[in-house]
Amino acid sequence: MADSTLTKNDSIDNHIDDHVDQEIQDCFSVEHPKCFFVFAGAGSGKTRSLINTLTFLDKDRGESLAMNGKQIAVITYTNAACDEISRRLQYKPIFSVSTIHSFLWELIKSYQADIKEWVRRSVKAEISELEEKQLKGRGGKAGEKRAEDIRRKKERLEKIETVKKFSYNPNGDNVGFDSLSHSEVIKMSTNFIMAEPTMQNILVAKYPILLIDESQDTKKELIDALLDVCKKHEGKFIVGMFGDTMQRIYNDGKENLAGCIPDNWAKPTKVMNHRSATRIVELANAIRSTVDNQKQKARSDADAGMVRLFIAPSTAEKDSVEEKVAQIMAVDTGDDGWKDKATYKSLILEHHMAASRFGFSNLYTPLNDSGKFDTALRDGSIAELSILAKMVLPLVKAYQEKNDFEVAKIIRKHSPLLDRKTLAAKIGSQSQILQNAENAVESLMELWTDNKIPSCSDVLRSIRDTGLFEIGSRADDLLAEQYEGENQKIIALRTALLASFSELERYSLYVTDNTRFATHQGVKGLEFPRVMVIMDDAQARGFLFSYEKLFGAKAKTDTDLKNEREGKDTGITRTARLFYVACTRAQDSLAVVAYTEDANSVKNTALSNNWFAENEITIL
Repeated sequence: MADSTLTKNDSIDNHIDDHVDQEIQDCFSVEHPKCFFVFAGAGSGKTRSLINTLTFLDKDRGESLAMNGKQIAVITYTNAACDEISRRLQYKPIFSVSTIHSFLWELIKSYQADIKEWVRRSVKAEISELEEKQLKGRGGKAGEKRAEDIRRKKERLEKIETVKKFSYNPNGDNVGFDSLSHSEVIKMSTNFIMAEPTMQNILVAKYPILLIDESQDTKKELIDALLDVCKKHEGKFIVGMFGDTMQRIYNDGKENLAGCIPDNWAKPTKVMNHRSATRIVELANAIRSTVDNQKQKARSDADAGMVRLFIAPSTAEKDSVEEKVAQIMAVDTGDDGWKDKATYKSLILEHHMAASRFGFSNLYTPLNDSGKFDTALRDGSIAELSILAKMVLPLVKAYQEKNDFEVAKIIRKHSPLLDRKTLAAKIGSQSQILQNAENAVESLMELWTDNKIPSCSDVLRSIRDTGLFEIGSRADDLLAEQYEGENQKIIALRTALLASFSELERYSLYVTDNTRFATHQGVKGLEFPRVMVIMDDAQARGFLFSYEKLFGAKAKTDTDLKNEREGKDTGITRTARLFYVACTRAQDSLAVVAYTEDANSVKNTALSNNWFAENEITIL
């Protein structure tokens, strides 16, 4: 065991952070209101402090805010977190709890004229840029594609004039010409807030208090906009951010958030880890010492806990290695929970590894490698994939199970062949309309005859050709042949759609957290008694992270060294944050499995960084 600075025999005040909630409440003083940033490391009770703050505000301000038609806004990262916070607040209307996209859309959706003008300007700018490229660029297929893009955008520009109301679904598909994309809503909303004093006044008037959970992962554009509003409306608009910069795991979060917080903000800090055993807290502190040197304390009544590092060759059979690791952990901990795969959590630090192990690499890899999809790829909201997962997949399953009622229900709910407009227009007899829908379903299901499994593009082509579901104008590009100079986003999507439809099903299970494996992205904020952290660069194949570099098995590149000198984020610091987040999910015991061809370097780095002791490391 490594030298312990935190033992059960130490006299540690388990209530050392109790003052933090009071510090937060003091920020809402009528005489001296303050914005604030709460630093709260893993397992420190960040969400509990957020709920306590909201409960206090309900008692202190709730009635007066309600009488004046105002709300307290709470922004968090996932729909699941929104549901949990709303439940704990008993769904009181004084609170508006939402994700970032939902919050922004709710703020701007009533200003349709302004939205139309912004979209008009945006599309015109896109057309001008394309036309300039067309003048300077080469002809051929690339030129033909630019010409087609110009045509489509001009068509959209014309249709904009007929739109009475733009629509947006923060959680799903936005494929119609009157729909806004996720990126458009973010850009538009933050632009409105930054550039329009009226919008700032509306925001302040409607939500005089705004609290942000997981602020380190909040869109950087929104953070910048809110900082601007706070500066211009000091004393009238209170923003409270709860977060931990060490747990920033998405690239669209604000880099160096802590350094951007104004000096006049309060900065309460929580130092107690209520989640993890003492040894796990020690490891977490050692990991973060390489990044920001913030330290936590374990509870005085925390168990000692156990951490182990297992080093295996990159070429090893992974399932066998991890089964052996679990068996060793069961013996060493005396915890039979390690004997059952269902009772410990395997955390993959990069989605590629889950894609490889769970069998959806052909779908996932081109989308990830393109760098064009980010959050949409992680949450399953890429329009074409979402349509396949949410509409086609349930339809196929219902058909194969001979559940005619469910098939009809899906078609009535989602297919334009049976929507109210089609039925009202009476294009042909009612019986013919129903027959058209039935024919479209049968045409789709023919792809599965003779036990065949079609590609995603085959399925997409079928529903496009029959009009079974609305799939948007991009489908034609996705189903066409690739040509030189084509848009990289289209290329990535087209390549991904060549994957088997069964991969789409597995991908859908993964993004909805219904698989054995998970990433820290999927479980951030959660905790498990037993955690196995798997690090494997060979399977991850990501360019943003490198576990081999983190553990000294691979040399830093010139770019790494340059970024370090300039104080920029590097692959090593990003990986350290990932490692920290994954390890701190563990409550009682933690097994880290490192696959490498340089076991000695991994071991030596683990020892020199005081991450693991000699007797905690096993080379398999």
